[in-house]
Amino acid sequence: MIAHLLLAPSSPPRRVYELTGAHSRDMAAITAEFSAALGRPVTYVDVPYEEWLEGALRKQDLPPHVFEHIATMARLHRENRYDRATNDVTELLGRPPLGFDHLLRNLPAA
Repeated sequence: MIAHLLLAPSSPPRRVYELTGAHSRDMAAITAEFSAALGRPVTYVDVPYEEWLEGALRKQDLPPHVFEHIATMARLHRENRYDRATNDVTELLGRPPLGFDHLLRNLPAA
């Protein structure tokens, strides 16, 4: 998609593209999509932010600016600040985006 933006001279300059799906989904809906695509139950576990931050993320030994960036993105996601849907991906690709089912069908490890 980035290559398309860089190579498409008809793309409007200085436009902000919101690379989202066509509709908003919470983690329960995403889990249900993965379960259906995989043909088996998938469970979502809501790990408290502080527990994840001080446990899993801190153990990654990331540079401070990367740690802060990921921590901030996770916090904003938890606050639902990324909950939006646009048609920008469809506009850019000229077709609707592919779903989790397509992704999982084409990943050998799935």
